[in-house]
Amino acid sequence: MSLSDATQNSQKTTRHSGFSESVDSRFHDLTTEHIVIEDESDEPVDEPKLVREREYLHNHIQRTTTEITYYEEGFLKIREGSKKKLLKEHILELRFIDPEPIMVKRIAIAWLCSAFSLAILALLAGALLPASKISQYAAPVALTLSFLSVLGFAVFVYRSKIMHIFCTASGKTDVFTLSGSIGCFHPARKMAAHVREAIEQACANSGAHDVRYLRAEMQAHYRLAETGVITREECSDGTALILSKFD
Repeated sequence: MSLSDATQNSQKTTRHSGFSESVDSRFHDLTTEHIVIEDESDEPVDEPKLVREREYLHNHIQRTTTEITYYEEGFLKIREGSKKKLLKEHILELRFIDPEPIMVKRIAIAWLCSAFSLAILALLAGALLPASKISQYAAPVALTLSFLSVLGFAVFVYRSKIMHIFCTASGKTDVFTLSGSIGCFHPARKMAAHVREAIEQACANSGAHDVRYLRAEMQAHYRLAETGVITREECSDGTALILSKFD
């Protein structure tokens, strides 16, 4: 091998080695950052103790009650269930919640239209069938159609609701929903407004949404996944979205 060939090979090796060291360094930084965030997520969070206010949402159609407790430390506890069973209970740190909920209206229009159509058919059957050749079937047909109409309207009332969905501030992961059926649309809207005010107050006390805040929100996602408030997949999607906001 000539001296010039040896020199070129040495330069290539040096450049390749420098590139590898650079890549390894960046990979080490990213890995270290991820490990640090996960390790910090294991730090215990003090349970809130000072109750500021407690309010209830009674959903008579669904036969459920939602209890929300506000704490002076900037936390919120949600309990939802029926008279016989507690369906869910968890605590949220308000500064990591988006104050603007997503409002979703689910109105079972199809069932309402079916109920009205059946009611009209019942009236027609009661008015026209007695004068026809099948007058003996007038009463049973009218009663059956009336029953189906009432049943359709009941399903419409049961399935129609307005939901106020609250998500994490940066991860955009659903953490809790206030649902109001027919008869409690206004109370659900009022409770959602109270929650929004509490979140805005907690966010004002927490300061700017800087890198430290984003790291803390990632830790909050890990805790929510550990307690079952969100799934592992939702946690992964949320933390990935938060990571995309780092400069």
